[in-house]
Amino acid sequence: MSAIPPSLRLLAPSLLVLVLAGCGPTPPQAPLPQAKKLDTATSGISTACGNSYRVMAFPGDHRRDLAMLEVSARSSARTLAGVYHRNPDWLYQGETVTQIVRDSRSYLQECGLPSAEALLTRLTRVR
Repeated sequence: MSAIPPSLRLLAPSLLVLVLAGCGPTPPQAPLPQAKKLDTATSGISTACGNSYRVMAFPGDHRRDLAMLEVSARSSARTLAGVYHRNPDWLYQGETVTQIVRDSRSYLQECGLPSAEALLTRLTRVR
């Protein structure tokens, strides 16, 4: 037999709801379609920057290679800006979209892709 008092049995469903409500992502999480776009955009920017560092590690004229990387990074910047305009306060992997834009701007500037950084700044007006 069960030694659970009747009053506790009545509270059990409410306690379960409270426990389950405490589990899960902190709102306001980016909806799945927008989170996928954020993933694509940040991966694209990261890849373009990584390739930029790789290209510039060797001597020579890098303008052509960097121009191609700028095209790719600008596409990712447009995707990121689109999500930003939907809701700059959404959370994605623990950061707001605004903070992701700031981080991406810094990364693009540091890795030598200023055209993509300027486009992201212009489209979002995030400083």
